[in-house]
Amino acid sequence: MSYIKLRTLDSFMNEVYDRISKNKSFDVNLRPYKESQIKEVLEYFENKEDYEKCQVISNFLNKRFNHIENYLK
Repeated sequence: MSYIKLRTLDSFMNEVYDRISKNKSFDVNLRPYKESQIKEVLEYFENKEDYEKCQVISNFLNKRFNHIENYLK
């Protein structure tokens, strides 16, 4: 029997943040985060005025989706 685990929005956003802060660009099912998903997380923490997390997310966004830097490696 399969169970569905319900999570609050806050717990979901914090989970994504935790993975991003560890430089993991994918979720627990190994699906890569889309840029739009990460921007939603950034906006969520901006609305909560949690600017330390915003900085971490913003740095990750800039590094992860910087095509020049990522393709030269």
